[in-house]
Amino acid sequence: MNLLAVDTATEACSVAVSVNGNITEKFQVVGNRHSQIVLPLIDELLNEAGLMPNQLNGLAFGRGPGSFTGVRIATGVIQGLAFGLNLSVVPVSNLQNVSASLFR
Repeated sequence: MNLLAVDTATEACSVAVSVNGNITEKFQVVGNRHSQIVLPLIDELLNEAGLMPNQLNGLAFGRGPGSFTGVRIATGVIQGLAFGLNLSVVPVSNLQNVSASLFR
């Protein structure tokens, strides 16, 4: 299964792809330049993984809490990809993700 995840809720722009359980990620602290960075990062990551967008099986995004504009950027990017590729989307709580890391 091939999954793409995007998070832009903080000053960082983060994208990750899981190809049959092997995760590759890109992370950059970009301030308020998410809208300029996120699509090139996705393209770069998919190229490195040897995937075409139509080979993805699903999408995920960080749904906040976080920066209002940042959350909307990730939501919009994932919504556009999901619509264009006819894929399912899973919202991921940033707060639950951070708290889960405390129990690993």
